[in-house]
Amino acid sequence: MATFLINRFQSNDFYGVWQFTPEKDQIFTRISIAENSKISTSLKLATVGGYLMEWGACEEKNGEKSFPYRLYEFDSASENPLGGVSVQEGSWPIAKFWGYRGHYSNYPNEQMELNLIPMGNFVLFFVGGEGRGTYELYNFDPNFLNPKTTDPIPVPYTSQGAFPSIQAGHELISIGNYVLDRMPDGNFRVWSFDPQNPTPLSIPEVWKGKWKGVTKDHQIVPVEDKIVTWNPMDLSYMLWDFKPTSEEPLQNLIKEGKLPEAMANSSSLVSISKREKNIKASEEKGTMNYMRSKIKHIVYYMVESRSFDNVCGWLYKNEDANIQFVGNDKAFQGASTENYNLDGSDKKIHQSKFNEGKLSDKIVLSDQLQDPFHDNSDGLEQMFYQRNPGYPGKAKPDMGGFVRNNANGEVMLSFGPEQLPILNGLAKNYAISDEWFSSVPGGTDINRAFAVTGSALNRLGTWEGGNPYAYWPKFPHRQSLWKLLWNYGISDWKIYNAIEWGGYPFTYHLYLEGQVPAIDNNSKNYIDTLDNFKVQAKNGNLPAFSFLEPVWIAPNGTTSYHPGADIIPAEIALNEIYEAIKSGPHWEDTLFVITFSKNGGIYDHVSPPYAQKPWPNDGLDGFEYDIMGPRVPAILVSPWIKRNTIFRAAGDIPFDSTSFAATLLKWYGIPISQWMLGDRIASAPTFEGVFLESEPRKDAPTLTQAYDKNFPGK
Repeated sequence: MATFLINRFQSNDFYGVWQFTPEKDQIFTRISIAENSKISTSLKLATVGGYLMEWGACEEKNGEKSFPYRLYEFDSASENPLGGVSVQEGSWPIAKFWGYRGHYSNYPNEQMELNLIPMGNFVLFFVGGEGRGTYELYNFDPNFLNPKTTDPIPVPYTSQGAFPSIQAGHELISIGNYVLDRMPDGNFRVWSFDPQNPTPLSIPEVWKGKWKGVTKDHQIVPVEDKIVTWNPMDLSYMLWDFKPTSEEPLQNLIKEGKLPEAMANSSSLVSISKREKNIKASEEKGTMNYMRSKIKHIVYYMVESRSFDNVCGWLYKNEDANIQFVGNDKAFQGASTENYNLDGSDKKIHQSKFNEGKLSDKIVLSDQLQDPFHDNSDGLEQMFYQRNPGYPGKAKPDMGGFVRNNANGEVMLSFGPEQLPILNGLAKNYAISDEWFSSVPGGTDINRAFAVTGSALNRLGTWEGGNPYAYWPKFPHRQSLWKLLWNYGISDWKIYNAIEWGGYPFTYHLYLEGQVPAIDNNSKNYIDTLDNFKVQAKNGNLPAFSFLEPVWIAPNGTTSYHPGADIIPAEIALNEIYEAIKSGPHWEDTLFVITFSKNGGIYDHVSPPYAQKPWPNDGLDGFEYDIMGPRVPAILVSPWIKRNTIFRAAGDIPFDSTSFAATLLKWYGIPISQWMLGDRIASAPTFEGVFLESEPRKDAPTLTQAYDKNFPGK
């Protein structure tokens, strides 16, 4: 990632460009640009997504008042970095922001200047009056595939409203998921910016207090995940580390000094962090640069409702010595017949293998006759047999309540590797994590939401049918990783669905539709079928990122591994996907990721850890989204991965589904300070450490399919 500051002058149209390197003694390095490079002092300039947006004061043409604007990419290598070709340009009519009203405040010239505050992938319109702080949040869509055709802030994302306590004299400064509020009395507040909240600066504030050393004379500039405060009078600056989740988010001073003399008489500083597009070749194995140099395609397949113990718990024995550990080398945390739950009395139900772990053409390979309970309340009941202190007292989960909650001992059953040879074969031939947790105790929709949006969207249940499902995209939600990719100019991805759910493509409908007008208007370019994925994989026509859906629960069966049905179709489908990738020309530069959305109410013996809340004000019915759910398998398949790899996070935070999104976004080179997908994903560990082969392996195995009564062996 490269970060730059643009300084503009008070008395002329010239500007300067400086590279920001906080680890150096001199943190600002001047970039050479053409001497005649200019931007009018009448224009405002701000970063939105991966672009720069400039706009001017109100002007009148043919009796119509409007604000001119231009959207373009910043090019640090150009002689005139602010002179790039427009992605979009035009004028916003005054009615776009004021509608039928003549004013929002008592300032007579209110409509002469347009106060827009970019907030990552959204733009906030704000007018601070003495008795009303008017706001409206606008969606951002660069529509880069159709330049100079559309408005980059096309529609409001939320209705026009008024902040209860942000009015005249308040300065709002966006930094990541948060907004600094400099108040007229010199105090500061930190707000959580939440685009799905009716008030986008979510109440209550995260923090309020004095910012020691920062006065009314200082300008405030967010730079990456840090803040520069500087005084235009004497060029003194202070660099602060912004820690929004700490008790004192604005008190960690990193360094201070003087800005370069060439910045004298500056009126403002604007920062922009560029996506790393040109990846440097690296031979340092286990690093993100190494992963980037070897992997050009990522395929993500999330299936359903199986715990780690249930489907991969017998993969290794604890004494196996041929394991390649990544992260730490403690023993494999597999299933054991010593593990048990009480049935609500004193009877112990031990963990065991379904049909003793053997295949047979006399039975159906289905261990759960009933779909286990797995709502949020069920998940907590299963994790905390001892209810006092339990989750409310932040006790360590004892994992003892699965049988009691389900009134069914089947949840203690598991499959042996012989019964699931595709899933376990891929795990053994490549990599599996035995410390990868579902993101939250609960169902499919909220766990899948974590994987692609960084949070559960502050919901606890599922909404997979009826009006809540059908009309879901009509309401504002936190952005998905696809919106983030799009707003950085990335369109090389597809969502592949096997079937529709309730008449809609499930993932697109729940997590992307309604977020990007240009995508919604051309959704056929970004949604495809799983059958076409297999053809495209074999022909070498895959996009950089493919998101795959299984066949959901249906009368004709499922390929999602979901309980309540024969599990062999899921194995067949997984093997077909693997074989399609393996047989294609891009096998050597493709990473295939397989994981499960949740444990689905089925027993796992490892206690999930408490975790970072995804958004500060998240909380519903006593649940704070601050604990992970039970383990699920996560398998990584690539010829750059050693056989028999078990990978864990190197630090104290284990993997969950946000780790996939974090790894993907880092692989794409998008600055983490611009993700705006919440706090959980910002601290999630990533798994580039698994890529340890010096050359791509040539021993890709062909796996043998299992059989049962419905699918007899040959």
